[in-house]
Amino acid sequence: MNEFLYENNSFITKSFEILAAIFGSVYVYRTKNKKLKVFVVFLWITVVVEILGYYKTVLQNNYDYEWFIAWKNSVICQNIWLYNIYNFFAIGLLGVFYSDLISNTYSKIIIRVIVVIYTVFTLIYYIVTDAFFVLGLPHENILGSAIVSIYIILYFVELMNSEFILQYYKLPSFYISVALLLWHLCATPLFIYNSYFLPFNTEFVNFRSLLLLYINIFTYSCITFGFWYSLRKSTQ
Repeated sequence: MNEFLYENNSFITKSFEILAAIFGSVYVYRTKNKKLKVFVVFLWITVVVEILGYYKTVLQNNYDYEWFIAWKNSVICQNIWLYNIYNFFAIGLLGVFYSDLISNTYSKIIIRVIVVIYTVFTLIYYIVTDAFFVLGLPHENILGSAIVSIYIILYFVELMNSEFILQYYKLPSFYISVALLLWHLCATPLFIYNSYFLPFNTEFVNFRSLLLLYINIFTYSCITFGFWYSLRKSTQ
């Protein structure tokens, strides 16, 4: 079973991502909930980036086409630049998403300040270091997880102080927030040990890949369920 999951890791992950994006699109279309539209856009961007990022695997082949050789020897032979762009927009889109969900002025200001500081820091770092095509931000996973966790905590604080707390189970934003928070809490430690993610370290590579797969399956299943269950409750 584990061997099957390991060999089909990428396909399984993308399938659950697409499923969540489809259910999110249906929910937004049926309910006309504009606040959820930003997150659905984020889901589809994730799907597109994951599919485009697969080109790194394709480049491991040895074709004799001139354009292929030129591509393989170019600065974009690694897909790091693509995920640098994705991470940059992810923080901003999730910031917009949670800013729209939250009504507290101070919480909105905190989110906007975080987005601005992150944006300025990211731009300065890549301009000064020229690391855009070869490296991510320093401690990027920890930084991103900390920022998203702040967004979610601010949302939960407002939810607990509002009348919607009695109907939290009907809110797709609740399931989304739980899924994102658990993903960052569980997945971030795996990225901290990226230095051990080496071909000869087979046991760790397999363990990390399978655990990340399980985390992704749970995350996107939770998001999918949130959209489905909330839509079902809204139509009753």
